[in-house]
Amino acid sequence: MCRAPSVGWSPSRTVLAYGLSLCICLAAGCRLLNDEANLHGRSPLQPARPSPDSVKMEIIWARFPAGDPALNDEAWQDIDEAQLDPAVHRELANNGLRAGIIISKLPDAIARALNRRGLAGHHRRDGRAESAEQNVPVPLSENGYGIRSNQLLADPIVRGRVRQMPRNQRYEITASDVYDSMPLLICGQRELGGHTFQQAQGIYAMRVDPQPDRTTLVELTPELHHGAPRIRWTGGDEGVWHQAPLRDREVFDRLRISARLAPGDMLIVMSLPDAGSRLGHYFHTVDSADGPQQKLILIRLAEVPPSDAFANL
Repeated sequence: MCRAPSVGWSPSRTVLAYGLSLCICLAAGCRLLNDEANLHGRSPLQPARPSPDSVKMEIIWARFPAGDPALNDEAWQDIDEAQLDPAVHRELANNGLRAGIIISKLPDAIARALNRRGLAGHHRRDGRAESAEQNVPVPLSENGYGIRSNQLLADPIVRGRVRQMPRNQRYEITASDVYDSMPLLICGQRELGGHTFQQAQGIYAMRVDPQPDRTTLVELTPELHHGAPRIRWTGGDEGVWHQAPLRDREVFDRLRISARLAPGDMLIVMSLPDAGSRLGHYFHTVDSADGPQQKLILIRLAEVPPSDAFANL
């Protein structure tokens, strides 16, 4: 019995059809890839842009001899402490900490301290610090652990980092080495208590909240992270839960600093000279061969989005 030839699919028919389509496409001037991107050696992808509700923050640490009268007294004549909540200001002092806002111009004593290690030339004529991106990075961590003893002391006297901060995203700033044992005096609401923390480290948790008037609300909360890291479930800023190695935390909510900064303004935090065994001592002092040294931290609002980006905030 004879059968008619099949008119169904065959590989040769598909290859022939694809070849004809390709020839027609090329003859008509169609492009499979962007020739301009290839010719100029540029990626066709657009560069990532900062979120319209994020701000650029500059974080600078500086060390100086403990008890320096210029930095513990003279400089504070030009620092506004009145912008802080009076109750928070009182609790900070009770725990050996001091904070305030620097507006328009760095106090001379602080400018001299920053100029000692490479920040000279990074200040504008009005005295405000410029970007410190070329300096040694501040040891910032996402989970706050991993900095061992004497590591901060080995860092340069002045070090800084610039960070693009999205709204309400938690960011951790390492404030101290890991102490094998930390006997801490805690003062609060006219009460004095104490507790010894093992494998403890000072951390500042920072969040920012850009405002429609182009100022930014900056929150800085001191925390102690202590003990050995353990795998735990944690929720991210986008509501996604994941596992991460975390230590126990002691969060000092009543010491949370809330400051409203305009572009160029700075929040400064340091210890009182007589901080003793309080938080200010552990967060802002280190021992060296030349004797104890204090540390100050400057948090500067370096840049905010253009004014039209705030229209929908």
